Amino acid sequence: MKEKIFINKTGGCICGDITFNVKLDEVPLVFNCHCIDCRKKIGGMMTIILLRDGAIDIDKSKLKIYEHEGGSGNKIKKHFCGKCAAPILTYVEKYKKYYLYAGLLDDISFLKKAENIHFKESHFPFMEINEKNIKV
Repeated sequence: MKEKIFINKTGGCICGDITFNVKLDEVPLVFNCHCIDCRKKIGGMMTIILLRDGAIDIDKSKLKIYEHEGGSGNKIKKHFCGKCAAPILTYVEKYKKYYLYAGLLDDISFLKKAENIHFKESHFPFMEINEKNIKV
């Protein structure tokens, strides 16, 4: 069996108050989420990375949390910088997983592909979307 390869990356928010180290799969699971919750959070789709348990080293005491009910009826917790309000992590109770906002990484050059999710229910009509591509 092939041993899992991980890569270490760094990142942070726009004001610099939140910084983190994260251990990602060599080919991380990256999603462009078009759901209504994400659209209302940031004004459009967002690109997120699925995190393994314990993958991120971050000072959670600096994060604020906004919790609400998602479209599934399960809780969603949005963690954001208390100073600049940059979104950092989202916890989705339905999947019991954390997702990192990909744009916070210092280096995004290794992110070569993403899967579009929740686009059938909610996306801007000027976008042509399928699971693998977006055309504007």
